Amino acid sequence: MKRIRNVVISLLMLASCVPVQIAPTITMEKDLFRSKKWNVAVVDFDYDFEGEGTLNGTNYKSAGKDGGKVLADLFSAELSRLENVSILERSKIAEVLREQALQQAGVTDSGSAAELGKLVGADAVVTGVVTDYVYWSNLTGSGTTVSFSIKMIDVRTGKVMLNGSISRARNLTDAFPNAQMTTKDLVDAIQNY
Repeated sequence: MKRIRNVVISLLMLASCVPVQIAPTITMEKDLFRSKKWNVAVVDFDYDFEGEGTLNGTNYKSAGKDGGKVLADLFSAELSRLENVSILERSKIAEVLREQALQQAGVTDSGSAAELGKLVGADAVVTGVVTDYVYWSNLTGSGTTVSFSIKMIDVRTGKVMLNGSISRARNLTDAFPNAQMTTKDLVDAIQNY
Protein backbone atom coordinates (compact mmCIF):
# COMPACT_ATOMS: atom_id res chain seq x y z
CA MET A 1 0.00 0.00 0.00
CA LYS A 2 2.80 2.37 0.94
CA ARG A 3 4.59 1.50 -2.32
CA ILE A 4 1.50 2.30 -4.42
CA ARG A 5 1.07 5.59 -2.59
CA ASN A 6 4.72 6.50 -3.31
CA VAL A 7 4.27 5.64 -7.02
CA VAL A 8 1.13 7.79 -7.20
CA ILE A 9 2.87 10.70 -5.47
CA SER A 10 5.85 10.36 -7.84
CA LEU A 11 3.55 10.36 -10.88
CA LEU A 12 1.67 13.42 -9.63
CA MET A 13 4.93 15.27 -9.02
CA LEU A 14 6.15 14.38 -12.52
CA ALA A 15 2.85 15.49 -14.07
CA SER A 16 3.07 18.85 -12.31
CA CYS A 17 6.40 19.51 -14.10
CA VAL A 18 4.92 19.06 -17.59
CA PRO A 19 3.86 22.43 -19.00
CA VAL A 20 0.25 22.78 -20.18
CA GLN A 21 0.08 23.17 -23.97
CA ILE A 22 -2.55 25.48 -25.43
CA ALA A 23 -3.75 24.80 -28.96
CA PRO A 24 -2.30 27.07 -31.67
CA THR A 25 -4.46 30.00 -32.70
CA ILE A 26 -5.30 30.07 -36.41
CA THR A 27 -7.45 32.41 -38.49
CA MET A 28 -7.59 31.81 -42.20
CA GLU A 29 -9.35 32.95 -45.34
CA LYS A 30 -9.80 29.29 -46.14
CA ASP A 31 -11.23 29.67 -49.64
CA LEU A 32 -8.43 32.05 -50.65
CA PHE A 33 -5.68 29.96 -49.05
CA ARG A 34 -6.88 26.74 -50.69
CA SER A 35 -7.68 28.39 -54.06
CA LYS A 36 -4.31 27.80 -55.73
CA LYS A 37 -0.67 26.78 -55.31
CA TRP A 38 1.10 29.69 -53.61
CA ASN A 39 4.71 30.68 -54.26
CA VAL A 40 5.66 31.91 -50.80
CA ALA A 41 8.54 34.06 -49.57
CA VAL A 42 9.28 33.64 -45.86
CA VAL A 43 11.30 36.51 -44.36
CA ASP A 44 13.26 36.38 -41.11
CA PHE A 45 10.90 36.82 -38.18
CA ASP A 46 11.27 39.86 -35.94
CA TYR A 47 13.01 39.01 -32.69
CA ASP A 48 14.12 41.26 -29.86
CA PHE A 49 16.96 39.44 -28.12
CA GLU A 50 15.76 38.60 -24.62
CA GLY A 51 19.10 38.27 -22.84
CA GLU A 52 18.63 36.78 -19.40
CA GLY A 53 16.76 37.56 -16.22
CA THR A 54 14.12 36.42 -13.76
CA LEU A 55 10.36 36.72 -14.14
CA ASN A 56 7.89 35.52 -11.49
CA GLY A 57 10.45 33.17 -9.94
CA THR A 58 11.55 31.70 -13.26
CA ASN A 59 15.08 32.29 -14.49
CA TYR A 60 15.37 32.62 -18.25
CA LYS A 61 18.13 33.03 -20.80
CA SER A 62 17.73 33.62 -24.50
CA ALA A 63 18.55 30.61 -26.65
CA GLY A 64 20.35 32.86 -29.15
CA LYS A 65 20.30 36.15 -31.01
CA ASP A 66 19.25 34.39 -34.21
CA GLY A 67 15.83 33.22 -32.99
CA GLY A 68 13.99 35.05 -35.80
CA LYS A 69 16.11 33.45 -38.52
CA VAL A 70 15.98 30.00 -36.92
CA LEU A 71 12.18 30.00 -36.63
CA ALA A 72 11.70 31.43 -40.14
CA ASP A 73 13.93 28.66 -41.57
CA LEU A 74 12.12 25.95 -39.64
CA PHE A 75 8.70 27.36 -40.50
CA SER A 76 9.68 27.47 -44.20
CA ALA A 77 10.67 23.81 -44.12
CA GLU A 78 7.44 22.78 -42.40
CA LEU A 79 5.21 24.99 -44.58
CA SER A 80 6.67 23.40 -47.71
CA ARG A 81 4.95 20.14 -46.67
CA LEU A 82 1.58 21.65 -47.63
CA GLU A 83 0.43 20.63 -51.11
CA ASN A 84 -0.59 24.15 -52.11
CA VAL A 85 2.63 25.89 -51.00
CA SER A 86 5.97 26.25 -52.74
CA ILE A 87 8.71 28.06 -50.81
CA LEU A 88 11.06 30.48 -52.54
CA GLU A 89 14.76 30.21 -51.72
CA ARG A 90 15.40 32.31 -48.62
CA SER A 91 18.91 33.38 -49.65
CA LYS A 92 17.43 35.05 -52.76
CA ILE A 93 14.93 36.88 -50.57
CA ALA A 94 17.73 38.13 -48.30
CA GLU A 95 19.62 39.37 -51.38
CA VAL A 96 16.61 41.38 -52.58
CA LEU A 97 16.10 42.76 -49.07
CA ARG A 98 19.71 43.99 -49.01
CA GLU A 99 19.47 45.49 -52.50
CA GLN A 100 16.22 47.28 -51.76
CA ALA A 101 17.23 48.43 -48.26
CA LEU A 102 14.13 46.75 -46.87
CA GLN A 103 16.23 44.78 -44.39
CA GLN A 104 16.93 47.86 -42.29
CA ALA A 105 13.31 48.98 -42.37
CA GLY A 106 12.03 45.44 -41.91
CA VAL A 107 9.07 43.73 -43.52
CA THR A 108 6.55 44.52 -40.84
CA ASP A 109 3.31 45.43 -42.58
CA SER A 110 1.17 44.25 -45.48
CA GLY A 111 2.46 47.02 -47.75
CA SER A 112 6.15 46.22 -47.36
CA ALA A 113 5.42 42.49 -47.55
CA ALA A 114 3.49 42.96 -50.80
CA GLU A 115 6.33 45.10 -52.20
CA LEU A 116 8.89 42.42 -51.34
CA GLY A 117 6.67 39.68 -52.77
CA LYS A 118 6.43 41.49 -56.11
CA LEU A 119 10.22 41.96 -56.20
CA VAL A 120 10.94 38.25 -55.66
CA GLY A 121 8.06 36.88 -57.73
CA ALA A 122 6.06 35.55 -54.79
CA ASP A 123 2.29 35.24 -54.57
CA ALA A 124 2.42 35.54 -50.79
CA VAL A 125 4.85 36.61 -48.08
CA VAL A 126 5.07 35.19 -44.56
CA THR A 127 6.24 37.51 -41.81
CA GLY A 128 6.54 36.62 -38.16
CA VAL A 129 7.33 37.79 -34.66
CA VAL A 130 9.16 35.66 -32.09
CA THR A 131 8.17 36.45 -28.51
CA ASP A 132 10.03 33.63 -26.73
CA TYR A 133 13.11 31.64 -27.65
CA VAL A 134 14.46 30.90 -24.19
CA TYR A 135 15.84 28.40 -21.73
CA TRP A 136 14.16 28.56 -18.31
CA SER A 137 14.38 27.03 -14.86
CA ASN A 138 12.34 27.31 -11.69
CA LEU A 139 11.47 25.23 -8.64
CA THR A 140 9.41 22.73 -10.66
CA GLY A 141 11.99 22.04 -13.37
CA SER A 142 13.69 23.43 -16.43
CA GLY A 143 13.17 23.53 -20.15
CA THR A 144 12.69 25.79 -23.14
CA THR A 145 9.89 27.95 -24.45
CA VAL A 146 9.32 28.85 -28.08
CA SER A 147 6.53 31.31 -28.95
CA PHE A 148 5.88 33.06 -32.23
CA SER A 149 3.18 34.35 -34.55
CA ILE A 150 2.98 34.51 -38.34
CA LYS A 151 1.02 36.30 -41.06
CA MET A 152 0.70 35.17 -44.66
CA ILE A 153 -0.07 38.09 -46.94
CA ASP A 154 -1.47 37.89 -50.47
CA VAL A 155 0.91 40.03 -52.56
CA ARG A 156 -1.75 40.96 -55.13
CA THR A 157 -4.28 42.36 -52.65
CA GLY A 158 -2.19 43.02 -49.53
CA LYS A 159 -4.78 41.00 -47.60
CA VAL A 160 -3.72 38.85 -44.66
CA MET A 161 -5.04 35.41 -45.58
CA LEU A 162 -3.56 33.52 -42.65
CA ASN A 163 -2.69 34.38 -39.05
CA GLY A 164 -1.25 31.90 -36.64
CA SER A 165 0.35 31.89 -33.21
CA ILE A 166 1.75 29.22 -30.94
CA SER A 167 3.66 28.86 -27.68
CA ARG A 168 5.29 25.69 -26.46
CA ALA A 169 7.09 25.19 -23.15
CA ARG A 170 8.79 21.83 -23.09
CA ASN A 171 11.09 20.08 -20.66
CA LEU A 172 13.89 19.97 -23.22
CA THR A 173 17.41 21.17 -22.54
CA ASP A 174 17.90 22.44 -26.11
CA ALA A 175 15.70 25.10 -27.71
CA PHE A 176 16.25 23.90 -31.29
CA PRO A 177 14.26 20.61 -31.01
CA ASN A 178 11.50 22.57 -29.27
CA ALA A 179 11.53 25.07 -32.17
CA GLN A 180 11.32 22.18 -34.66
CA MET A 181 8.36 20.61 -32.87
CA THR A 182 6.64 23.96 -32.37
CA THR A 183 6.82 24.95 -36.05
CA LYS A 184 5.55 21.47 -36.96
CA ASP A 185 2.65 21.86 -34.50
CA LEU A 186 1.65 25.19 -36.07
CA VAL A 187 1.82 23.90 -39.66
CA ASP A 188 -0.15 20.80 -38.66
CA ALA A 189 -2.84 23.11 -37.24
CA ILE A 190 -2.85 25.12 -40.49
CA GLN A 191 -3.14 21.94 -42.53
CA ASN A 192 -6.04 20.66 -40.40
CA TYR A 193 -7.88 23.98 -40.21
